[in-house]
Amino acid sequence: MKLTIVVALLTSAFLKATYGQTTSETEFEVASIRTDPPQPAFHFAADVVSGGPGTTDPGVFRCSRCSLATLIIKAFNLQPYQFPGRASLTDSNYEIMAKIPAGATQEEFSAMLQNLLRNRFGLTWHFQEKSMKGYHLVIAKDGQKLTESTGQRRTGPGESHDHNGAVVFGTSAAYRASNQTTGDLACVLSDQIGLAVDDQTGLAGKYDISLRWSGAEAAHPGNHADGASYGGAGHAGHEGGGGAASDPSGPTLFDAIQQQLGLKLVPAEQAATRLFVVDRVTQRPTEN
Repeated sequence: MKLTIVVALLTSAFLKATYGQTTSETEFEVASIRTDPPQPAFHFAADVVSGGPGTTDPGVFRCSRCSLATLIIKAFNLQPYQFPGRASLTDSNYEIMAKIPAGATQEEFSAMLQNLLRNRFGLTWHFQEKSMKGYHLVIAKDGQKLTESTGQRRTGPGESHDHNGAVVFGTSAAYRASNQTTGDLACVLSDQIGLAVDDQTGLAGKYDISLRWSGAEAAHPGNHADGASYGGAGHAGHEGGGGAASDPSGPTLFDAIQQQLGLKLVPAEQAATRLFVVDRVTQRPTEN
């Protein structure tokens, strides 16, 4: 049986936004965008996303130190490998706050973000099909070593923040996350290796995940600063601040997954993948 990677179908709300068929439900009541000052070349700041349907604050969306790549990935529910041009949209960061109409669904919220990108940043886009290699995330031969989550998050009380991607320190990196599914982990791994990773573990629980690795994968993290992964409180950092191992002789990412988590990445045959392509965008938004 051929191994395939499942690509999700677009929602009807997304199709409406794609073809410009918007209604009052697909607009934020009000949205403020402020451009952040340039950051030093070496810093550990990561974007912080909170609020929206399904969170403890469904009426207000906030994105701090937010890049255009972050917004696009969230608005179109993309996996990192579906947006190969994202690295070019991480130079500028923004502080964004938007009021969401009461009762808005996740699909309507996605359409609101798409319209924000279109109206304030002039974004136009299209999708293209491409065959890509990928991986399945499976349980290793000796069994999984995941720690069941207690349900507590690493963020502040009553708030859900997404700290996205692995911050790299030299040739070492680490990822720590609480209350995560193996599907969330697959998204993080996809970001790190730049290819599709499909969760085939069959595990339905939520786990506290701690993963450290070194080598080429750490030196080339895929997308540590542009909203690569969405799935809760996961984040990474440098030693002493909750993060990367300092030993460059440590395991590669592929070895670390098996040794530390009892999981394994196995190659999948090429499959048709839907890629997001930016036709036009400006990094200077229109006035509030």
